[in-house]
Amino acid sequence: MLNLIIFGPPGAGKGTQAELIAKQFKLAHLSSGELLRQELKKGELGRRIKKYQDLGQLVPDSLIIEMIEKTAKKKIKGAGFIFDGYPRTIKQARTLDKFLKNNRTKLNLIINLKLSEAEALKRMMLRAKTSGRSDDNAKTIKNRFKVYRNQTKPLLTYYQKQKKIVNIDGRPPIEPIFQNITKILKTRA
Repeated sequence: MLNLIIFGPPGAGKGTQAELIAKQFKLAHLSSGELLRQELKKGELGRRIKKYQDLGQLVPDSLIIEMIEKTAKKKIKGAGFIFDGYPRTIKQARTLDKFLKNNRTKLNLIINLKLSEAEALKRMMLRAKTSGRSDDNAKTIKNRFKVYRNQTKPLLTYYQKQKKIVNIDGRPPIEPIFQNITKILKTRA
């Protein structure tokens, strides 16, 4: 079983790489962003989620943890999974560790896509022209970086202590990044 987290700043290409990895290694792709977008279509919970997203803020841990664990329980018996956009806080990481232990599995690796804020901002502004995502605008993007630096980036230290992080240069095009990741995962699968 191969259980992964893909990590990096907003705009680093986590979702794109997670989809490719999931397909290549037959993993369940657990995207917090996609799960949140699905919830946006379902009424009251979706309205509460949208309020946070439109401000570029993280949705509260309690909502995210419940949503992720409910989905993960359905997928945990397969070949493995890749978390994309989760965990984003130390509390979520600790809860994930407990969840995995309770389900007699563990994380194998955290793939950290390294990308400067300047490069990520450039990518996100290009994406904004085609995505239609409400969180792809300059003000919200800058707030997402602030939230990333303050709440999510500390996860690197948390997982470095577990010796599970592999850093990948996030600057090249999609395919070379995917090839680098694939090489690493084939030695671990």
